[in-house]
Amino acid sequence: MRTEKTKKTFYNQDYNTYKMYSSSAHWYDDLILDIQNAVSFIYIETFRMMEDEVGERICNALIEKAKQGIRVRLLVDWWGTKTSNVYIKNLSEAGAEVRYFQKLVVSIALFSRNHMRDHRKIVVIDNEIGYIGSANFSQYSTQWRESILRIKGNVAAILKKIFMDNYKIYDKDIFHPWVKKAFKRTILFDKFYFIREVPSVLSQRIKKNYVRLIQKAKHSITIETPYFIPGYRIYKELINAARRGVEINIIVPKSSDLKTIDYLRDAIWDKLYKKGINIFFYTKSNLHSKLLLIDNQTFSIGSANFDHRSFKYMFEVAMISDNNTVKQLIKQHIDETLNNTIAFDIKLWKNRPLFKRILALLCMPIRHLL
Repeated sequence: MRTEKTKKTFYNQDYNTYKMYSSSAHWYDDLILDIQNAVSFIYIETFRMMEDEVGERICNALIEKAKQGIRVRLLVDWWGTKTSNVYIKNLSEAGAEVRYFQKLVVSIALFSRNHMRDHRKIVVIDNEIGYIGSANFSQYSTQWRESILRIKGNVAAILKKIFMDNYKIYDKDIFHPWVKKAFKRTILFDKFYFIREVPSVLSQRIKKNYVRLIQKAKHSITIETPYFIPGYRIYKELINAARRGVEINIIVPKSSDLKTIDYLRDAIWDKLYKKGINIFFYTKSNLHSKLLLIDNQTFSIGSANFDHRSFKYMFEVAMISDNNTVKQLIKQHIDETLNNTIAFDIKLWKNRPLFKRILALLCMPIRHLL
């Protein structure tokens, strides 16, 4: 498995244990238990912490630990989380350290500059337990299909480093030396590659690694994502892979929480379908998981979607590996997802409402910003 130049290499045996969550509701229950058992610190980074039942549960659990003298740090995105959130205010008053990532920036490039959001989802507890995946903290998404991995063991220390680098640059410009130093290279720990994306028109390191993996695929490629607007390069590499006989499955929600994105992605299905690429729509609920699986061997799990915003504008994190235990968990997750899908139907696609076609055409010129 080839990725970019790595920062450090450790050759330890895998002493970690893993658990996969496909529902944030189930994840919240276990996370609160882990919070309650914390003895040293709890670090949480997320795009969205809602002022609702879920936000109240999580913050109340954190408040109890803060009162016990456990160090609690919360990093939330200013765009995704309200600064008026009363539960976060209570948490701060209880002694927790709360930071809002990148407030509104007044700039000539006002729109694109303020797309540079912290979209990562990381939890680290006691250098012993780490979580990485797709889910935010909100009541409305408890029934969504997510992809969250719990890691117990030495990998948690790497997630702590990633969190602390993010925590340190919460109010720094992307050109600040700290940002360049912290995100210059990929981190390799055992067989886990941690790719930390920083907004960039040229770099787009997660995207470049995905391109390499797609180019190397010999048998199969599975993409599970809520938003599929991958851009020309990935689009081209998927078609090339299909031409050389690779089975490609793209799984998206039948109807996501962002209708404009649905209209845009729907506009290109026929071209992919005619090249032999399989398209599946998840019907049970909204699908919000973010997974890539190559040849049933190499996988990626993290916060990045298959769209321009994640690849170009967002602060993201992806963990790429061929770890056998995690691979099996992800394969099982994908199989269960596929059991609740319907296949793309070209006849239905041709008869989709006219207003959806028109909206897709109108939004196409600004798809890079959506």
